[in-house]
Amino acid sequence: MACLKRWIRRRHPAVTAITPEQLQRILAGEERHDWLILDARSPAEFACSHLPGAVRLEAGGRMAALGSMEALAWERPIVVCCSVGVRSAARVEELQRAGFTRAVNLDGGLFRWVREGRSLIRQGEPTQQVHPFGPGWGWLLPAHCRGGEP
Repeated sequence: MACLKRWIRRRHPAVTAITPEQLQRILAGEERHDWLILDARSPAEFACSHLPGAVRLEAGGRMAALGSMEALAWERPIVVCCSVGVRSAARVEELQRAGFTRAVNLDGGLFRWVREGRSLIRQGEPTQQVHPFGPGWGWLLPAHCRGGEP
């Protein structure tokens, strides 16, 4: 994971990351309603599990449940997540170019989130299973956390 983290930082140097621990504290606090959580994964990955309150961000930046990005406040804090942080870093970069000054990436993605013992949501219920994205990535998850089809 350390190599992957370095690769993401080299490829997206302007992207700031937030750790799962930092995000968990935010979501447990009073400012949780200020934050927009965007998920940069596919519909199948999102259906398998996601962060509470997350909205799926489609390729090209369209938010499935929110309409256009223009309707959002430019200064609103936004965290973008994906499986390991690669796709979400690219989406954060796009959001920053569009003028969203407080967009950040979830460091290590949802794989790190569940590896550190945090839960996601699946059909309204807590779960630690996350879609493995593909056979080349699923090995980064403990076996009990692999859900869905790769």
